[in-house]
Amino acid sequence: MRRIKKIGLLGKILFSAVLLIVGLSLIWFILPRHSENILNKEPELFINAQNLIAKLERGTSENFDLVPEKVVEITGEIKDINELNNRLTIILGRSDKEHPSIICDMAKNQKDYIKGLSVNDTIVIKGIYKGFLKDAIFLNCIVVYE
Repeated sequence: MRRIKKIGLLGKILFSAVLLIVGLSLIWFILPRHSENILNKEPELFINAQNLIAKLERGTSENFDLVPEKVVEITGEIKDINELNNRLTIILGRSDKEHPSIICDMAKNQKDYIKGLSVNDTIVIKGIYKGFLKDAIFLNCIVVYE
């Protein structure tokens, strides 16, 4: 049988330091980052919900410089408010058509602002554009004006 050499105090310290660095690195890259705070960010695009929906229906989002990660301020009529899966969401759009709509995933601190809102109210929301499939998706949205 082989003999295992004893590790000295310096070896134990180095081994512990390496484990600590690897552990912290894994935590840094695996855990989700904090939500981006857009409260103080200036919108790069101001648009009406109906105009945005019309342009997305025609596939012309490039014509008005709507690209992912852009902060956008949208004025529109509330089509639905829901709180599914512990996520507060406001959907802007026309009541006569299901798609496309504008889905605004609200920031966690917006619950009190939304209590007094109802369907068909007009609202101004600021959020980060993420993309478009059947609907336009905005994340970390905040109520700018009720």
